[in-house]
Amino acid sequence: MKLTRRIINSIFPTSQLRNSVTVRYAFSFLFLFAAIVGMAAVASKDSSYIRIASSAAAVDQGDQFSVDVFVYANTPVNAVDISIAFSPSQVEVLGIDKGQSVITLWTEEPHVEGDLVVMRGGTYKKGFVGEHKIATINVKAKSAGKAEFLTSAVKLLAGDGKGSDVKADVSRGTVLTSITPAGTGAANELKASVSAIFVTDIDGDGAVSIRDISSFMASWANKDTQYDFNNDGAMTFKDFSIILAAFIKS
Repeated sequence: MKLTRRIINSIFPTSQLRNSVTVRYAFSFLFLFAAIVGMAAVASKDSSYIRIASSAAAVDQGDQFSVDVFVYANTPVNAVDISIAFSPSQVEVLGIDKGQSVITLWTEEPHVEGDLVVMRGGTYKKGFVGEHKIATINVKAKSAGKAEFLTSAVKLLAGDGKGSDVKADVSRGTVLTSITPAGTGAANELKASVSAIFVTDIDGDGAVSIRDISSFMASWANKDTQYDFNNDGAMTFKDFSIILAAFIKS
């Protein structure tokens, strides 16, 4: 119990402990936190996933931005076949950068087929484990609206000498970028709004839920820094207190 109180004191100022609504629930949420950490650690070790990340939450028409495609492998994976869907009426694919890719042997060059970006290839060794970049899709905004990129199809093969299928979670395989009319300056306002309101809404559903906290914990268990909300270079209890506060307000 003393240890729990010390943890709370490190997150919330002592002067606020007696009357804080947040602290009234802190003990329950810390126990919930411990449970989620355990579940997230198991989930992160037992499931592979596809993750897509955009370089910009909002852009103006005519702006260029990029979309990164990552694969997390819980077991050695040595071949991938991934298709990312997009709207050709809203964005133009300028190119596909594979310079930092974990894939070293492409069965065919990453390319566009209609409304799909197709990436097929493998590695020389038995495979990779952990999260690695597959490619970066460079695009140009064409028309105002929501530019959605989503995982249309995915196939991961294990480096076990048998080419066994590796099941992949695609719940993180969707990303949205808002395109605003050129010359309005609305993109900067929207970026600020998205940053302030939805910074902790990891799955982008408009609310901070247990699912967001679970994603945060999974990232923390993997020693990642993608949810470093306070931009101090690490995921810590301070970041947890930020997402917890947002969850309580939701």
